[in-house]
Amino acid sequence: MQTDERGSEPPPRAELVRELGAWDAGAIMVSNMIGVGILAFPGLVAAALGNVRLALATWAVGGLVSLAGSLVHAELGCRHPRAGGDYVFLREAFGRPAAFLSGWTSFVVGFPGAIAASSFAAAQATLDVVSPHASRRTAVTVALALLVGISAVHATGLRQSRRFQNGLVLAKLAILALLVVGALLVAAPPAETGPLPAGPPPAIAALIVLFAYSGWNSAAYVAGEVRVPQRNLPRALVGGVLLVTAIYLAWNLAYFRMVPAARIGNINVGGEIARAIFGERGMQLLSLALACVFAGSASAMVITGPRIYYAMASDGLFPRALAAVSRGGHVPARALWLQTLWASGILLAGAALTPAHEGVGRTFETIVDWTAFAILPFAALTTASIFVLRRREGTAGTAFLVPFYPWTPLFFIVVTVGVEIGFLAVGLRGANALIGSLLVLSGVPAYLFWRRRSG
Repeated sequence: MQTDERGSEPPPRAELVRELGAWDAGAIMVSNMIGVGILAFPGLVAAALGNVRLALATWAVGGLVSLAGSLVHAELGCRHPRAGGDYVFLREAFGRPAAFLSGWTSFVVGFPGAIAASSFAAAQATLDVVSPHASRRTAVTVALALLVGISAVHATGLRQSRRFQNGLVLAKLAILALLVVGALLVAAPPAETGPLPAGPPPAIAALIVLFAYSGWNSAAYVAGEVRVPQRNLPRALVGGVLLVTAIYLAWNLAYFRMVPAARIGNINVGGEIARAIFGERGMQLLSLALACVFAGSASAMVITGPRIYYAMASDGLFPRALAAVSRGGHVPARALWLQTLWASGILLAGAALTPAHEGVGRTFETIVDWTAFAILPFAALTTASIFVLRRREGTAGTAFLVPFYPWTPLFFIVVTVGVEIGFLAVGLRGANALIGSLLVLSGVPAYLFWRRRSG
C-alpha cells in the first residue's frame, strides 16, 4: 500500500467506479450548460448590442468558442481520464500551484456560485406562479430548500444520481422543444414593432454569452467514472456542445419572434415566450416547468463540482476527508455536502449585498458577475495546457487529437482573454469584479497552508 506524503498509510476507502456512458456524461454536460444564462439573458444581450441580428451572431460565436474548448478538453480527457477535469489537466501541464488555484476558484465561486444562481432562479420561477409578490427572503429560503433536496439525491449513490439527472435533462429538452416549436411554427407573432429598449453596456453582452455556455467542459470532470473514456468523452463533449448551440440559436429565434420589442430585455425569457404562445394561464404552468429546467442545471453542477475537490484532497491539497467515497454509492459525498454548504453561503451573501430596491433579479446578476469574471482566466489557462502536454507527451497513441491544431486552442484563448480584458477596460461593475478577483487570490495563502500541511 502506498503511503501519503507524511509517511503514514491512508485508510482503505471505496473508489470511484466507471458506470457512465457517453449519454450519461453528455446529459450532465448539457444540463450544466442549459440553465440560468440562456433562459434569462437573450433579451439583455440584444438590448446591450442594440440589434437582434448582432445578438444572434454573438450567440453563434459563443457556440464556436465553446466547441473549440470542448475539442481541446476531449484530447486532454483522453490523455488523463481521471476525476477532476481542469484541475487534473493543469496539474499535469503547469504543476500543483496552478491546479490548486483553479480548483480553489471552482470551490469558492465557480460551481457554488452557479449552483446558487440556478437554485435562486428555480425558486423565483416557482414563486412567480404560487406567490408573485413574495419577498427576497422567501425566494432565498425556497432556493436553499431546493439545493439541499437535490444534494441529498446525489449523495445517495452514482446509480440513483445518474437516473435522476438523465430524467431532468430529458424533461428540460422536452420543455424547450415545446416552447421553440410553439413559437416558431404554431403561434402568430405579435403585430407590435419598435426599437429595442435601452440595455446594459455592450461589453456586458460577451461576458453574458460565455457565462451561458459555461459548463461545456463538465463531462471531463467525471472522466474517472466514464466507461471507455477514450471513446465516450469526445462524443459527450463535442456532441453536447453542438446540441446546446443549436438549442440556443433556436431559443433566441423563438424569443425574438414572439416577444414585442418593447419587452425585450426582461429577465424572465421563458415566461415571456410562454405568455406570447399560451397566454397568462399557460405562462404560469410553464413557469413551473422552467423551474425544473433551472433545477436541472443546479443538479448537474452538484454532481460535477465535488469531483474537483475529491482530486485535490487525493493530492493532499484539501482536507483528506473529502477524498472519501461512499462505499455503497461510490460518490464523494463529503465533498458534495461541503459544496452545498458553501453554495448556500454564496446565495445568502448575494442576497444580502444586493440593494433592496433593485429586487431579486439583481441578486442573480450579482452572482453571475462574481462567477463569470473568476472562471474565464482559468478556462483559457486550461486550454493552453494542450501546448505543454503535446510537447511533453507527444501524440502517439492518443485516441483523440484536436483538429486544426494549434488554431483551435488559440481561437478559444484569444476570445476568452479578450472578453476579460474588455470587461476590465470599460470599468464595468468594478465592485463585483473586485470581489471575484479577491476570491481567486484567496487561494494563494490557502495553497501555502495545504502545501505545508502535506509536508
